[in-house]
Amino acid sequence: MNCHLINHIMYPDDLVLISPSSAGLCQLLRECEKFGMSHDVKYNAKKSAVMIFRSATLKGCSIPEFKLKGVTLHVVATYKYLGSYISDDLSDDDDINRQRRTLYVQGNIILRKFSMCFLEVKLTLFRSYCSPMYGVQLWWNYKKSTLNRLHIAYHNILKLFIGMSKYESQLLGIWCIDLCVDLIALLTVF
Repeated sequence: MNCHLINHIMYPDDLVLISPSSAGLCQLLRECEKFGMSHDVKYNAKKSAVMIFRSATLKGCSIPEFKLKGVTLHVVATYKYLGSYISDDLSDDDDINRQRRTLYVQGNIILRKFSMCFLEVKLTLFRSYCSPMYGVQLWWNYKKSTLNRLHIAYHNILKLFIGMSKYESQLLGIWCIDLCVDLIALLTVF
């Protein structure tokens, strides 16, 4: 940023190392080992992974071994970090599918626990627990079909909330758009 090189991002119990080369990453890992020994910080190599973002021209190149405290780190294509999935091809499809699964889980929990409540209560719970979607602001590279499946899941859960079968026509439930935030509107805000 500006004239500064950023090669690590630190959170209270998380660390991300960023390097444009494998040699640079090996050097950063050695620095982490030194820092850990001098400050009594323990890094868990089993919870650590390496992700390589390669251009199309470098797809066939071999990958060197990366070690932390003598343990070889796994090279992964997808990694869940701070609740969001990151993939080496920069696709957001895995994270959108995570959000779709979360939506079904949250919606079904609310339906099961609050099935006897009034519609207004259920819709308020829906707005509170199903509409906020963590990480939506970061999505930019996804397949249209993946986002469409999320849209279908959102409307299926909403239909169940208002007592419609998920197979009924969406036109029958058009009034629910006034009562609840539409997914497309939610995504376009971000």
